[in-house]
Amino acid sequence: MNVELRLLGEGVSDSDVASIRQQLTAHRDLRGHVSTVSAEPDEGAMGSGTELLLVGLGSGGALTALVTTLPALLQARRSAATVEVTLADGRSATITADSAKDARLLLEEALRDRSRP
Repeated sequence: MNVELRLLGEGVSDSDVASIRQQLTAHRDLRGHVSTVSAEPDEGAMGSGTELLLVGLGSGGALTALVTTLPALLQARRSAATVEVTLADGRSATITADSAKDARLLLEEALRDRSRP
C-alpha cells in the first residue's frame, strides 16, 4: 500500500518536500520506501505542481516508523507545517504535529481493510 504525503501551507517549496523526504529516509524502516513524485497542478494554475512524497507501507515496521516519525518532523520545523496523508482509495487526513493519533487510526484502518478477503 502506498500513502501520499502533501505538505500544505503558504510558501511550501520543493526543498521543504526534499527535506522531509531526507528526514524520513534517515529512519531505518523507511529507507528505500519513500519517493518523490510531481503532483498535478491545481486547476487553473500554470506550471508544474508541487512535489509529493509517496511512501510504500509494505511492512508493519514502515507503518510504525511513519506514524511515529512524521509528527516529530512537523514539530521540529521552524514554520507551521501540515501534511495531508492520502490513501490509495482516496481517504485522507490532515496531520499536524499534534495529531499523530489521527494518522495512526487512518493508516491502521486502511491496513485492516486491505487484509480482508
